[in-house]
Amino acid sequence: MKKFILILTVISLLLPSCTASDPVDTADTSKSDGTTASTDTVAEDTDVQTQDAAMESETDDEITEPETDDETTELETDDEITEPETEKPWEVPEAEYLTDISKYEKYIDPEDRDAYLILVNHNNRIDRNYVPDDLVDVVDTTEWRSTLQMRLYAAKALEAFLKEARAAGCKNVTAASCYRSYDRQEHIFNRYVDDKMKEDPSLTREEAEAIIHMDTAFPGESEHQTGLACDVENFNQTFGDTFEGKWLAKNAWKFGFILRFPEDKEEITKIVYEPWHFRYVGIYHASRMVDLDMCLEEYIEYLNN
Repeated sequence: MKKFILILTVISLLLPSCTASDPVDTADTSKSDGTTASTDTVAEDTDVQTQDAAMESETDDEITEPETDDETTELETDDEITEPETEKPWEVPEAEYLTDISKYEKYIDPEDRDAYLILVNHNNRIDRNYVPDDLVDVVDTTEWRSTLQMRLYAAKALEAFLKEARAAGCKNVTAASCYRSYDRQEHIFNRYVDDKMKEDPSLTREEAEAIIHMDTAFPGESEHQTGLACDVENFNQTFGDTFEGKWLAKNAWKFGFILRFPEDKEEITKIVYEPWHFRYVGIYHASRMVDLDMCLEEYIEYLNN
């Protein structure tokens, strides 16, 4: 009997433990602090966890650089770079002569071909005290002139030029004016201005100088002071229409000379057409200027650029 009572007592003690192990209602779940968590809160926590997981996944993904076209890059690198075409060196055209110029060749074509490429004009003045140190007498001087002088190479080239002109049938082709000092040019310019004012008394000296300046250089602006310029006989623009004027203009380059003040270049040279005025530069530059159809101002600018 006592055993039976003992068994019942044990059974009664075990029954509360079984009740405590019943399933829990998820709709009424209790937190450890005694408050009740709603279903919405649980859902929000789940969404946040899902987003965090997605962000971690994106962050952990390997960043892939965009692919480059290695083949194209290599081809572009290997392409040969084409240099711009450079101007071919100028070759002096072959010239034919009626006379033997063998002893004049070194003067017509000087070894230092740039030594005589001097620009003197309204914008490029020459010093008052400049006197070339190689002046020599000119052979073919006009009878009514005293002995004229030019620089050695220019004088020798002019000698060959005028000898060839006579052989070609030209008449009265002699040097009438060559080297002039600064003082001589000043005297000539002032005399022309005085004559102009006598001709027209209404002119001021400044006005007369402006008129004379169109065909006579101011002192310091004259090429004659360089010893490289020569005026042949006949100071008249109609000289350019004569056989002599045409022959000299056409053949001057063969002897290293240029017609310094062409008819179609007056706006550039600022000097009126002078078919009698020739300037020595050497055959290389003379022939090239003829080919390019340039006056000295244009040619110097061309070379500088």
